[in-house]
Amino acid sequence: SGFGYAGSTMPPDWPQKDGWTYADAPRQFEAGDGFLYGTSTDWVGKLVEKLSGQTLAAYFRDHITGPLGMDRTFFNVPGPLQQFIVTFGDRGEDGGGDLQALPGRIPTEAATTFSGGGGLFSTPADYTRLLHCLLNDGAHPGGRILSADTVAAMRRNQLPAGALDPTGRYFNPRFCCNFNGLMDATSGWGLAFMLDNRPRAYGRSAGTALWGGVFNTYFFIDFDAGIAASIFTQHLPFNHEATTSLFERFAALVYADDGASRGSR
Repeated sequence: SGFGYAGSTMPPDWPQKDGWTYADAPRQFEAGDGFLYGTSTDWVGKLVEKLSGQTLAAYFRDHITGPLGMDRTFFNVPGPLQQFIVTFGDRGEDGGGDLQALPGRIPTEAATTFSGGGGLFSTPADYTRLLHCLLNDGAHPGGRILSADTVAAMRRNQLPAGALDPTGRYFNPRFCCNFNGLMDATSGWGLAFMLDNRPRAYGRSAGTALWGGVFNTYFFIDFDAGIAASIFTQHLPFNHEATTSLFERFAALVYADDGASRGSR
């Protein structure tokens, strides 16, 4: 969409922001012309609320998390479950420091506005239900949350060649978003996630859908191989080798096991 995150994917002193009175920074380019990680999904959330007449929390519960049985996924975690909210931490200015716990593990106030780009609490088990549904082209044991045509559209690249090249992009080294190693000039972007066009030697297919969260949570969906995987750590800065290298090793084991299972049939 051309919107970024001031201070994370756009310099905080970007000169065109001077005198700008809106909460969102000005767009960097016309929609569809390039890639800039930012508030695009927040705007999608606002559209969903406008068109459905529901809050995003209610819409998610009625149309996604409820049908999929994601019973521990909330914007506002119920009191009895708050004890299970995990600690999150920080590794310092360049990610090389000792891991220190950050305050605010349990929110002190309930959210009253809901973002399409963040703020949702969940569990690995719940999130796996969503990944499994997408891997099955939107179908789940109780029905569908998406049509197969919609999932196919999500998998199609929407941006010009080279748009995701991270070379020289601004990022905040203490926080986000260093994309070096996660994407390159061959990567694409569908309607919901990045498309990694680099096949892995251990078997992950070109065109695999993937993305991650700022505290080093990552997933991928290899539609061609029929494999989805995820990892959930809770530390800054984003794209930290402690998590990404572990996830790559884990993925290699998953594909090795899958290959052995197929070979034994």
